[in-house]
Amino acid sequence: MQAGAEYAVARTAAALVVGEAARTRQRVRALRRHWIPRLTEELAAADQALEQTEHEESVRRRWAAGEAP
Repeated sequence: MQAGAEYAVARTAAALVVGEAARTRQRVRALRRHWIPRLTEELAAADQALEQTEHEESVRRRWAAGEAP
């Protein structure tokens, strides 16, 4: 009787772990296919905007100092 109960507990625990592993794989797949590429593009756009702003500020500082562009 006790062996049967232990087996049932172990089997239930294994089923829960398998289910959680499947859900984790699905979440990782969503991250890799959707979120990571989207966030990478947004980061690249933000970096480009920052570089453009820094360049514009540099040009303005040179103009303010009386230097040619």
